[in-house]
Amino acid sequence: MQTKLFELPDIDLTKATETIIRALWWKQPFASLMLHGKIETRTYPTKVRGKVLICTTLNPFNLFDLGKICGAKIFSKIFSLFNIDPDNWPHVKLPMGKAIAIGDLVDCRKMTPQDEDRCFVEYNDQRWCWVFENVEAIEPFEIKGKQGWAILSEEEKLKIKILKPQTI
Repeated sequence: MQTKLFELPDIDLTKATETIIRALWWKQPFASLMLHGKIETRTYPTKVRGKVLICTTLNPFNLFDLGKICGAKIFSKIFSLFNIDPDNWPHVKLPMGKAIAIGDLVDCRKMTPQDEDRCFVEYNDQRWCWVFENVEAIEPFEIKGKQGWAILSEEEKLKIKILKPQTI
């Protein structure tokens, strides 16, 4: 007879390795700018850290509001980056109402004047920088918009397919 030193409990390993992924919505062009190293800015801080699905709202910023937030220099930089004629805004090919990327939210801090370029907005001492790393494009999929944070269901997580970077 063989003696068992210990016996492993019956554990469902799929549940033990589940990762919480939150979703957050951005108006365009700011959602797509996350794939260009943008530091997100909000008017409030967050203690949330971890994986965040970057989703786009159904409607982009209008030109007036976008110009107010960005200022003339950054406004021009955005349209140049995406090769967009402002006269065609918002009828451009930026995705709307979709999940487009996933990244790690790693820090939250007050905005500084040096953050302007990476935030793609004019400096404002009332803004908070939400710093993301490892932002990767995903195969876009439709997702219903929400106000504030949402936690993805297991079904929604299965839709996340990382796109391989294109080589030039």
